[in-house]
Amino acid sequence: MSETINNENILDVSQPAAEKIAELIASRERDDLAVRVAIRGSLPGGGYQTEFKFMGLDEAGADDIVQRIGTVDFLFEPDVAQKIQGSRVDFDESRYSAGFNIEYPRESMYAPEAEPGKQWDDPIAQKVQTVIDEYINPGVAGHGGWVRLEDVREKQAYVEMGGGCQGCGLSAVTLRQGIETAILQAVPEIEGIIDMTEHEEGEQPYYSAEAAEAMGGASPFNQ
Repeated sequence: MSETINNENILDVSQPAAEKIAELIASRERDDLAVRVAIRGSLPGGGYQTEFKFMGLDEAGADDIVQRIGTVDFLFEPDVAQKIQGSRVDFDESRYSAGFNIEYPRESMYAPEAEPGKQWDDPIAQKVQTVIDEYINPGVAGHGGWVRLEDVREKQAYVEMGGGCQGCGLSAVTLRQGIETAILQAVPEIEGIIDMTEHEEGEQPYYSAEAAEAMGGASPFNQ
């Protein structure tokens, strides 16, 4: 194995997540377990299908990078470490996707052609952009989606949804119950949200229309 590195080089694991992982390891009554972090695929719009599983330290590969967080060793193949560097792992039973959640660096939330964190001269647009950057995009990133602010005029915010949100069967619900609610509450100067997304062109929606109907129209922001 490669030499153990400091806690900031690859994953940022919150204290609740680190404590929960340590608890799960302790429940297995083995003191030689580590966490293998692997990538099983990419998410549309950015991010990865990341897998965490327990394995014995004696099963680690010669090239594995080891990151110790608290009392737990995390193992990465070098290419995996490079791809997910800077990602944050959290554990919260009260939030959407209750349990473990991984958030990738902001730039990976967007498709290459999407422009994250645009700088606006209009102070109202700046407020809307802040809500999108700090609340909305982290919320939809787990589904491989992203939201971009296109314009603000006549008290309306014009947004585009991409990645897993484009063509998603729950996109309308996400827009009304999540995006619109968040922006209108945080930016009272805005009176409405206009969706400019061409949803019919979405190639990899996170939920099909059939799956969305089976779920009863639940929003990713209020589960």
